Amino acid sequence: MDEASQVDIATGALSLSSAKNSVIVGDIKQLPNVVEEEMKKQSEAIFKDFNINKGYQFTNSFLQSVLDIMPDVRQVLLREHYRCHPKIINFCNQKFYRGELIIMTDDNGEENVLAAMKTVKGNHERDHYSQRQIDVIVKEILPSLQTEMSKISIIAPYRNQVKAIDKQLGEIDAATVHKFQGREKDVIIISTVDDEISDFADDPYLLNVAVSRAKKKLVVVVSGNEQSPEKNISDLIAYIKYNNFEVRDSKIYSIFDYLYKQYTAARQKYLSTHKQISEYDSENLMYALISDILSANNYASLDVVCHFPLNMLIRNPDLLNDRECEYAMNPATHLDFLIYNRLSKRPVLAVEVDGYDFHKEGTVQAERDQLKDRILNLYNIPILRFSTNRSGEKEIIELKLEELV
Repeated sequence: MDEASQVDIATGALSLSSAKNSVIVGDIKQLPNVVEEEMKKQSEAIFKDFNINKGYQFTNSFLQSVLDIMPDVRQVLLREHYRCHPKIINFCNQKFYRGELIIMTDDNGEENVLAAMKTVKGNHERDHYSQRQIDVIVKEILPSLQTEMSKISIIAPYRNQVKAIDKQLGEIDAATVHKFQGREKDVIIISTVDDEISDFADDPYLLNVAVSRAKKKLVVVVSGNEQSPEKNISDLIAYIKYNNFEVRDSKIYSIFDYLYKQYTAARQKYLSTHKQISEYDSENLMYALISDILSANNYASLDVVCHFPLNMLIRNPDLLNDRECEYAMNPATHLDFLIYNRLSKRPVLAVEVDGYDFHKEGTVQAERDQLKDRILNLYNIPILRFSTNRSGEKEIIELKLEELV
């Protein structure tokens, strides 16, 4: 039985019932089997009622149960390690194995074996998903790697982060740490996701598995927020620094970073020099950014207006079906911002600001957003949407205007 730390006791017992001899292989310092909360409650109730030996608890992995119930069973520690570069596995060796591993791989003085990238400060995580960390991976980390995509994997503690990575980077293998146990890749990128490292993401078993998946290079993406020095991930960052490897600060930022509490004073200072057009600071920040872009790039013929009614833009609704017409002609339907030509009054570019929670997939507002996008597309009016958890708004608007004007 391989990877026995991920086998539940029921499956393991069934296997033993079919065998005359058994060799059980696993590592209790790696991730145990996952037990759903409902099953955990049922198991605990049964063990409490019948006073069963704790070694048989369903919450144990099969490997742990065998060690608890049969302490005299012959045990052999497989000490020789052949997978990872010495600098990578030595973190696990010192942190989790008390230096008992014998590292059989060679250190030939390779550069950048370990690296860490810190995002700018802010509350980037939403529902166990961090778009900022994905942006850092896409724009800063992947371009710096001289490795085939097939030899790179991205792993994260949470399914939501993996789903987002799959959606945006389908050509790269991505999985949760639990799913990746037992596997390996030349280059592993760990996205920690959390703004403040949680106990789940900092679990020593999880971190041990995550780090030891990398054969030649490991890159860790963490929040730039202050973290407790007592965290296991903090120890990993300290280990990278101690070995004189790179710990970089990301250069990726968003105009909406000003919304976070870490930037309260900076936000107030920035907005004090710009016109306030909305009760929402997210819209005030976007208006200030568009105004700065139009001014700095000498777009003298362009101007921007906020909250422009869609029915003033779509005067002839012949191209619309009944649902689209009803929505477009509603006086409450508007564009957050419209960049237009001062002379011809022709629309150049619509810009929408989408608060993450209000506009996320599956909401009523998300359906309305799709409806608005279809209408503008029918009338050949370009639109850019900016979610408040993304980044690079200035560059995106500038590139689009260069294309259109």
